[in-house]
Amino acid sequence: MADPFIELRGDVLREHVDVIDAVVQATPGASRMSVLREIVAQWVDREVHRSSVLMRVWNGNGNAPESDRSRTGKRAS
Repeated sequence: MADPFIELRGDVLREHVDVIDAVVQATPGASRMSVLREIVAQWVDREVHRSSVLMRVWNGNGNAPESDRSRTGKRAS
């Protein structure tokens, strides 16, 4: 099985790293990476949910091509 993780590098504001370090110190067993992974996982969940809602509304409002819609404005089966 392939490693599910990839390396990600970049600059982060010092004040943000200071907060992450404080959380690490206050959380037994935590590391910078475990805190960052949790932050990214929560962000991903929010973005996926937002995208799902957007697409549900988009499709429910009859924005699909006319050939894909029924007379009620909903997608034909």
